[in-house]
Amino acid sequence: MIIRFRITQVESKVFAEEDEIQKYKNVNINYDINIKNSSIVERKAPFGGMQVLQVEYVMAINYLSPNIGHIRFEGSADYRPPDGFKLTLQEIKEKWDSGAAPPEVQNEVANSIMHNTAPVAMILSQRLGLPPAVPLPNINFQAKNDAGKTEFKSYYHG
Repeated sequence: MIIRFRITQVESKVFAEEDEIQKYKNVNINYDINIKNSSIVERKAPFGGMQVLQVEYVMAINYLSPNIGHIRFEGSADYRPPDGFKLTLQEIKEKWDSGAAPPEVQNEVANSIMHNTAPVAMILSQRLGLPPAVPLPNINFQAKNDAGKTEFKSYYHG
């Protein structure tokens, strides 16, 4: 489980004027998560110290095709395996360093990065005049079809 999450640096840039950005209907948004530099560190806890796997990350949201801007986060996350986990902290670190991180650990860290940075990215994208950094749901209420019958339009299929 993630016991500590930090954002240590935020960088954002816009490469186009707001009027120009608004004329683009489809902008490709690329999400790039780079998790690196794992280390075992000691953290203080209410009932004594504990060892955790600290990993550094860089998470970038790139607005491409056309290239109109980016939002970039750097920081670290501390992971501690749950009781009874199949691998020790040292084994997780060794696998991580060899490029074979356990998928469940890697997924938890990556999802934590997204969950913690996405709300900040949404606010930044709005303030910068960029399209939303995270896809927003498309809500369609009931509509009448040609026969006059009410039908429900799916949130995902228009």
